[in-house]
Amino acid sequence: MSLKAIIDGIIRDKHRSLSWLAISMGKTFDGLRLGLINESIKYKDILLMAEILEVSPCCFFNKNGEGLAADQNMVSEPPVEYGDLKSSLKSCKEMVATLKDQINDKERIITLLSKEQPDKL
Repeated sequence: MSLKAIIDGIIRDKHRSLSWLAISMGKTFDGLRLGLINESIKYKDILLMAEILEVSPCCFFNKNGEGLAADQNMVSEPPVEYGDLKSSLKSCKEMVATLKDQINDKERIITLLSKEQPDKL
């Protein structure tokens, strides 16, 4: 289930609108909507959204699409399978490695650009 669908379900359960959420977050409606559709929301915005909606941030990432219902009583959640955790950990480690490579590439570009700046002046 997509992040936008999960957020829409939570908003609907709380009798609110996406416009209300966008205004509460200090975002534009279109900016928030596109961020949800593209699933390109920043971590701090996810935390802010969870705080405004009064839910745990983990309910935004529920694979079963249960949304708010799964978050209402954390104790009653079914136990997590360790196989899923291991595969999630592996994919997280791969993402971290990719992000570190991207940061290193950007730092190299910045270094090259900063070396060229004095020559142009």
